[in-house]
Amino acid sequence: MNLLPTIVERRAKRAVSAEPIPHETIARLLEAATLAPSCFNNQPWRIVAVTGERLETLRGTLTEGNKWATRSPLIVAFATKSSLDCRSDGGRDYAYFDLGMAAMSFMLQATHEGLIAHPIAGYAVAKAAKAIELEGDLVLVTLVVVGKPGDESLLAEWQLAREHGERERKPLGEVAFKDVYGQAWD
Repeated sequence: MNLLPTIVERRAKRAVSAEPIPHETIARLLEAATLAPSCFNNQPWRIVAVTGERLETLRGTLTEGNKWATRSPLIVAFATKSSLDCRSDGGRDYAYFDLGMAAMSFMLQATHEGLIAHPIAGYAVAKAAKAIELEGDLVLVTLVVVGKPGDESLLAEWQLAREHGERERKPLGEVAFKDVYGQAWD
């Protein structure tokens, strides 16, 4: 199969450099995110790129397992709320789906630019939202740690193994189906 090289190259690596990322580069990443599709073009994502004084406060919200991210010169918060987008029957709030596509567009552009963009869930949500002064009813869905490739010797052994290990994915037949749910894609 011929997949786009940027999709194949994208990895959630942890060895990030503290070297600043140029403002123009960050602007391209944000622009890529805003070009993602959304229900009725509602564009329900709210994105906060943190590089300045608040970066240290945001870093302080990270869990122990994400301390590697404290070297990053950029952490980007992705937030939304259901009322910003289409709400359909069956509890289908498209805002979260659309935000995910924006985050993926952001990460693919970062990969294209030679950067690492690693989404994380390990942080104190309320503290992180407060650090970036997020409106009370917006849901902080993820933080994306961004940086240039850095010194791998700073990683723990298990992290280094993941950096270079085989990319682990479930078999296609376990997650993709043909015609009906449960009939494995062949």
